[in-house]
Amino acid sequence: MSVFYYLVSFFLIINVIVFTHEYGHFLAAKKVGVAITRFSIGIGPEIFGKTDKHGTRWCLSLFPIGGYVMMLGDEDISSTMASEESCKDLSKEEKKKSFHYKSNWEKILIAFCGPLFNYIYAFVVLFFMSIFNGIPTYEPVIGGIQEGSPAERCGLKTGDRVLAVAGKRVEGFREITTQIAEIESPKITFQIVRDGKQQEVDIAIERKETRNLIGRIKKTKVVGIKSGKPIFVKKGVFESLATAANECIRATAEMMTIFPKLFAGKKSLDDFGGVIRIAEVVADLSKGGSIALLVMFTVSLSINLGFINLFPLPILDGGTILLSALEQITGRKINKRFLEYVMMVCAFLLISLMVLMTVNDALRLDVIKKFVLSIME
Repeated sequence: MSVFYYLVSFFLIINVIVFTHEYGHFLAAKKVGVAITRFSIGIGPEIFGKTDKHGTRWCLSLFPIGGYVMMLGDEDISSTMASEESCKDLSKEEKKKSFHYKSNWEKILIAFCGPLFNYIYAFVVLFFMSIFNGIPTYEPVIGGIQEGSPAERCGLKTGDRVLAVAGKRVEGFREITTQIAEIESPKITFQIVRDGKQQEVDIAIERKETRNLIGRIKKTKVVGIKSGKPIFVKKGVFESLATAANECIRATAEMMTIFPKLFAGKKSLDDFGGVIRIAEVVADLSKGGSIALLVMFTVSLSINLGFINLFPLPILDGGTILLSALEQITGRKINKRFLEYVMMVCAFLLISLMVLMTVNDALRLDVIKKFVLSIME
């Protein structure tokens, strides 16, 4: 497969998720009478577009990563800095169609519907996947053993079914890796089934430290097992509804544990990836030729985007929800100068995080490693 195919797959996946999110904002805004001046897929200069009969400019922009809905009276594409000043030239009728002059409850609805549509997308895709194809499931069966690893030394074999890890029962392979990551003991006990017989295997976990090109040390636990191929089991309508809901809940609950683990030192920022990492995953899945796994990846991205946008930061949807709720409760407008300072800090933190993730991604690439090493020699 060509690089062009990977790039098309990557940008298609990203923009499907972004369009879903922004379309949620768009529908909610139209429902409460807010005029939409621009709906853009991508950011930067417009490549081409068309204005509909309602005055909305639908366009494709130069950089096809991201997108936005701009509402009447917005000062910028984030829809968070509209003010009396930005709306002063609007007529009385236009002000009725401006986001800035809508009630707090209407603002909350508009902000919430972006993340909501990400979850709706995930739920609908999971539902139909479950009915017509089956959702890929990785059973708690060892699909491979790394040579010279703790798993090989303790006698684990390909095909062993894991029943429990450290006394905790597991239903899927992901639970095995989660248990290994959370265990503090230097040894971990696997309860397995081999040839119809149950037995326990004690594994001495290896802890490796790797230093990246900028000198940051990453600590990882090594056991040396990998999963087998996923299985696909089709289900009926009602069971598929339950499965789709459970998968959305499970993914959200899993993301809610990430930041506590990060602050507790159980996870590293090196574990997080950005745009480059997403492109790598898309390329790997494309090479495997499984459309089902690519579709499942869009589900994961959609839930991630919806969940992160609910964070109570002013430049995210969750921030708009929080500020509107505070104004509704207190009956007072948030001080504009204070809000500007908070937004600057939040923007700096988010941009720093994005840069850090991009650097982490880049340092994983062989071509970057070779280039940096050639400079250092």
